[in-house]
Amino acid sequence: MLYNLKTISHLSPLLRHSYKTICFRSIYTTRSCYDNKNNGSPLNSIVDGIDAFRSTLLQNTPLRHITKPTLETIPFTGKADSWYYALREAQDLVKTDSQDRMMDPVKLLGKDVWELKGNIKKLLGSGHPFVKTLAKHYLSGDTERIRPLLVLLMAQANASINGSNMILDAQRRLAEISEMIHISSLLHYDILDDNDNPGNVIGNKMAVLAGDFLLARASLALAQLRNAECIELMATCIANLVEGEVMQVKKRKLVESSDKSDMDYYMEQCYLKSASLIAQSCKSSMVLGGADKEVAKHAYDYGKHMGLALQLMNDVDTFAKQAANVNNPPNINAPVLFAAEEIEELKQILERNFSGAEDIEKTRSFVYQSNGLKRSLSLADTHVQTAIKAINHLPPSTAQEALIQLARNLGR
Repeated sequence: MLYNLKTISHLSPLLRHSYKTICFRSIYTTRSCYDNKNNGSPLNSIVDGIDAFRSTLLQNTPLRHITKPTLETIPFTGKADSWYYALREAQDLVKTDSQDRMMDPVKLLGKDVWELKGNIKKLLGSGHPFVKTLAKHYLSGDTERIRPLLVLLMAQANASINGSNMILDAQRRLAEISEMIHISSLLHYDILDDNDNPGNVIGNKMAVLAGDFLLARASLALAQLRNAECIELMATCIANLVEGEVMQVKKRKLVESSDKSDMDYYMEQCYLKSASLIAQSCKSSMVLGGADKEVAKHAYDYGKHMGLALQLMNDVDTFAKQAANVNNPPNINAPVLFAAEEIEELKQILERNFSGAEDIEKTRSFVYQSNGLKRSLSLADTHVQTAIKAINHLPPSTAQEALIQLARNLGR
């Protein structure tokens, strides 16, 4: 048995369920891999790839005509007992009669850019890693889009203060901008995560172009909102994304020269890389709606703590998925860092970057032997409760109830 019921008895029901599910999942996770083959001259492929980008600006098919969304909303009840139903109830509140999506990325990026995936697939072949990157970030997860959803719910919660449920066009635009900034960051993170693979130079260069293009278009759309405070807030979170990635790349050296513990350093990194975008987007939504500073601050606090909770839950899930892979070291995230605080040998393994023959297997074993998973889930629950406390400062409304319901069901 990978967990002890006594060690998790103090957790909320949803976190106890998540903890047990993840422990069991790690046993049955199967290994998978794929081979990437690059044919032809690398230089020719890069040049052709740039031409493909240019051609997408001239002829196109909108994304909504390429792939039908799987999003299915349901009427809001306020009684959702899982993340799946909490999402769908919340999405039903912010949809419009004229849109088949919660957000329409076509409006932000230009209808033609979505031909990029098809053009690159023809150019490089369906097995090329860049094609898989596009599919992962643009098309998968289309039913969640948690960042734009929170932006729109905040807009509606603010509108309800004045007796309205109207979401402004500028706030819908902000929701799209938030998601595009997120997607551009994922493309750039993939490049840095793949820096040990020199054979993927072409895929990396194409990802740089794609990420930069998305970020540039998102920045242009942000400027067109013509709200100085909103622009400043979103520019801050873009800077935070870069700073957070630098912290991740340099973390071991920086941590050794600072007074922060590894876990404190990691949580600051999580804020910069993940939570800042959500927090600043939620606050910007309130600013665009004319909310006062106190209301905007509550929105920021909700977004910050919701973002940190989401990251911690993702850390636990990521560790479980990687647990069955005997060849690759696990990510150095919350469960591993918490475990290293308890087990000195694990701390030494991290310091030598898994260079020992049995370091990877020992790491997994040490995490399960420690309270690493339990402490990660407990910290996530703390941030969930703080997020709920922040949003409870807003007047009661259906949107506010949906925001509480989303936090309450995180991990279920």
